[in-house]
Amino acid sequence: MVAKYVMLADTTRCINCKACEVACRAEWDTPLGYSRDWVKEVEYVNAKGLPEVQLFPGRCQHCDDPPCVEVCPSGASWKREDGIVLVDHAICSGCELCVPACPYDARWLNPVTNTISKCTFCQPRIDKGLQPACVDTCVGRALIFGDANDPNSEVSQLLKAKEWQKLVTDEVNIGPNHYYYTAGKAIPDTVMPKLNERHLSGTLMENIVNPLGTLGIGGMMAVFLGAGIKKLIDRRQDVSNKEGSHEQH
Repeated sequence: MVAKYVMLADTTRCINCKACEVACRAEWDTPLGYSRDWVKEVEYVNAKGLPEVQLFPGRCQHCDDPPCVEVCPSGASWKREDGIVLVDHAICSGCELCVPACPYDARWLNPVTNTISKCTFCQPRIDKGLQPACVDTCVGRALIFGDANDPNSEVSQLLKAKEWQKLVTDEVNIGPNHYYYTAGKAIPDTVMPKLNERHLSGTLMENIVNPLGTLGIGGMMAVFLGAGIKKLIDRRQDVSNKEGSHEQH
């Protein structure tokens, strides 16, 4: 049976020690100012009127139906049979169409390689039979990784033993393979994925630009031209917005 890799995050055990983030940065030589994983802190007042903090470890959700793969004009973004979503840096153009397509904000343009970076579940380590670096260094055992299709795996046993939640909404339900245990507490809206206008523009590019890829080299040139035009339009729009903001001041 083909493996089905998933990540479990027990929010009751996370202490936000940053060990997972540090291990990830060391494993992947991540540039300063960027991160493949993170821990979101959500502060709120509980039913007793007392302040509480919930911690949500996050990264690429390795979705069953990843929009980042659908909108990629070059085919650099792809999904393995075991569910791991990867980026082929040899053919990634850095067009960034996949960045807004991800509702989990898990992708970014690496300024060193000029290609897209994201969590890969430490795929090279997985292929060697090792655990992801973040899981290996989690001091509170808040992160658990494994094959959900293996009934004897730890993740399979835990999925049966506890009530887990996914980061999904009515608008965004693309089959994330990242589960959260919150001891029955609702997941705050600030942690949930968001479908925004830039995602919609990415869908438009998917429907119009991707079919050109079937036309061979000429089609691929048109694809990259379209991606470049979109980047130019976005950047000019950003400049216009900033200039408008300065004029109002």
